[in-house]
Amino acid sequence: MAIGTSTADEDTWVPSACDMCYNACTIRVRRVHGTAVKVEGIPGVAPNYGKVCAKGNAALMNLYNPNRIGAPLVRTNPEKGIGVDPGWREISWDEAMDLLVSKLRAARQKDPRSAVVVTFDRYSFHLARAFTSAFGSPNLTTASAGFFCGNGVHPVAFTLTGSNDVHPDLHLCNYLLMFGTSYGFVAQMNAMGLTHAMAEARARGMKLVVVDPVCSTAASKADEWVPLRPGTDAAFALALMREWVVERDHYDKEFLRRYTNAAYLISEDGRYVREPASGKPLVVDQRTHVAMAYDAVDWQHAALEGWVEMGGRRARPSFDAFKEHLQPYTLQRAEEITSIPARTIQRIAAEMVEAAGIGRTITLEGATLPFRPAVACWYRGVSGHKHSLLNGMSIGQLNVLLGNVDVPGGLLNAAASGPSWRPQEDPDGLMIPNNPYGGHMHSPLPRRQVKPPETLELIELFPVSVVARAMLWLGLRYPEEFGLPYKAEVLIQCRTNMVAASGDPPAIAEALKSIPFICSMATHHDETTEFADLLLPDQHALERLVPLVHNPYYHYATAAMPYETFTFNFQQPVVKPFGQARYWGEVLLDAAERLGILPDLYATFNRAAQLEGPHQLDPTRTYTWEEIADRWSKALCGDEHGLNYFRQHGYYEGVRRSTAQSYPRAYHEARIPLYLEHFIDAGEAVKAFTEERDIPWDTSDYLPLVEWKPCYREGELPPEYDLWVVNQKLPFMTYTFTGENAWLVELAGRNTKVFTVGINAETARRKGIREGDRIVLETADGRRAEGVARLTQGIHPECLAVPGITGRWARNDRARGQGVHFNSLLRFSLDRFDTVAAALDACVKVRVSRA
Repeated sequence: MAIGTSTADEDTWVPSACDMCYNACTIRVRRVHGTAVKVEGIPGVAPNYGKVCAKGNAALMNLYNPNRIGAPLVRTNPEKGIGVDPGWREISWDEAMDLLVSKLRAARQKDPRSAVVVTFDRYSFHLARAFTSAFGSPNLTTASAGFFCGNGVHPVAFTLTGSNDVHPDLHLCNYLLMFGTSYGFVAQMNAMGLTHAMAEARARGMKLVVVDPVCSTAASKADEWVPLRPGTDAAFALALMREWVVERDHYDKEFLRRYTNAAYLISEDGRYVREPASGKPLVVDQRTHVAMAYDAVDWQHAALEGWVEMGGRRARPSFDAFKEHLQPYTLQRAEEITSIPARTIQRIAAEMVEAAGIGRTITLEGATLPFRPAVACWYRGVSGHKHSLLNGMSIGQLNVLLGNVDVPGGLLNAAASGPSWRPQEDPDGLMIPNNPYGGHMHSPLPRRQVKPPETLELIELFPVSVVARAMLWLGLRYPEEFGLPYKAEVLIQCRTNMVAASGDPPAIAEALKSIPFICSMATHHDETTEFADLLLPDQHALERLVPLVHNPYYHYATAAMPYETFTFNFQQPVVKPFGQARYWGEVLLDAAERLGILPDLYATFNRAAQLEGPHQLDPTRTYTWEEIADRWSKALCGDEHGLNYFRQHGYYEGVRRSTAQSYPRAYHEARIPLYLEHFIDAGEAVKAFTEERDIPWDTSDYLPLVEWKPCYREGELPPEYDLWVVNQKLPFMTYTFTGENAWLVELAGRNTKVFTVGINAETARRKGIREGDRIVLETADGRRAEGVARLTQGIHPECLAVPGITGRWARNDRARGQGVHFNSLLRFSLDRFDTVAAALDACVKVRVSRA
């Protein structure tokens, strides 16, 4: 069979890229007589190396779903609400574009910032950013993805590595401790690549310990599952650190001295003691007992402990304060908080630090580097809490104490170092990112100034966070309370289901109802498109042209492994579009041209996509999307690797990651802030701003030393609300659009864990609940759901398990009404958000009874 994009009615394979999740797997699709009939990976090609998950294999069911939107639709029912029929009427594309552009033009005349674009189509983010920038709006966001996902991950990853994500070195790691994540089990970033690497690591003997309230897919395959109470991960991590630092005196002191701010002197007010002339933080030289600028002291002789007198005031190394801060987190206290037995915590602490082999080295391709094959990693289970950033930072600091960050066997960056870049230092010697292809997230350092909000997601009030997506509802509903001089007039939404996937659907519904005009672009009707005034048919991934979907230079989801080749892939049409469907990015280009902002869009796109010299877009010309895709491909991959090359081959393999790019820690001097001194001023600035404007804003988590804090205050809930509801990802149903997929819904129906509510068997016995009973879940604030009980030993006795985004209500959703919609149990209020990292607290307690 031929390989290529022949239009003849023949049997051929067409290379492309999958987007059934955010991992951009390289695929080829068998096309027979113009119909796509099979999806498979291309052997040996990153990021998935020939493997495709259930979602990718089932992509054809979304492509050929009979409920697809095939023509522009306009709303006829002025009423909006959950479950309200929009009364769609079909219109032409000319009518649709006239309507959209007229609304955009009116909004721009009123205030350019009043336009909002919401999407989780990350592969189109450059184009969407160029559109909003040219329009004059700062409001481009992913919304749903920012409520629970990386809020406690991305800021920590930047802090530790200068990249927006991290992953374990599965090729060399010997001991992996996972908190609330399914890394390597068809979830998170680079799902298939890491799953393959995980299988190989397990086969060679890597020990896997999973800490999670639920015996998840990862936990079920682990050497050990450690169940704990939801929201107590930080207490466990702090107890592990106490064991290493206080009880055993076994941690990587060399790493702390050389690559962190552990030796920086702090005064009794918690701030750095600085050299008067240079302003640099001071460090004490153990040989002379003299304090000098941090970069004037040989790191091997930097003091980590002990008080000193500094001009009439006392000071000590920040690590001294760190060590003292760990004292209260004893094994016994950690057991009381987490329910994990003290002896288990002690054993894991011993196993992990021994596995790390502190002091060992390894020689790779002629370079001798530290070898630390023990890692702690985390994701949504830790992030989805009120104290998200503190939780994530506590686990990140486990790796710092082991000295494993960006070294063989350790915790690795996703995109901090590349062919022409690596992290840089700020004036205090601390790490700041330097990836020229980044930019879709902010960095915690250098700390941004707090200022009156200009964005509707209020990022200006989150100076150490990377995003504030979850706060969009606040800016939409209450712009005047935050001093915003405008309100949203137009919302363009694509590939994100805000109503079903964000939490508290009624609150999101009210936020959407406050926007005068909403344009949704979608392949299928869902809970969010019901609120649209204009609904445009988007193209499926196998119908559209999107270049550089897998771009290892800036897509954190690629999670390139050491020594892998920098591989780029391409999404190209395999079949003709359904009905009148158009790629939504081309709709933005069309709208920009009609609005007269196309030259500005080109200028912004040139900067964002790194188009320089002959590849730049000329603002005096008009380009087709294909011409833009061709220039973009050549700019990154070379002039011989343009659109025609990718149409034939589907991917391009560039240079191989070097040792310095794979393990960059030894190749730059930027330091990790173990002590978060910059949090002090950041918190005070936010507090001053919000108090002056009488905004109830909690700043108590701006702490230089990480603490564990409970999700609920003691006595906050009546005692009958005694069970935590825990939500976890499913490896075969990731996003809301998988609910329209016939194969995946059938697969889910055959799995007894998907559309049921898991309850510990002993807990169920005490409550008189039997297998298969219909049960009622009720929250203290009146939220209610019904489900079917599934009795299991694979869940913490104080928890219930509700997986995925089930219990949907969209009319054409094939899984409609099946299972419990977890997000409907959540209620938005400022006291349920982490106002440092903008995470929604997914801790929800219920009382349960038989229906």
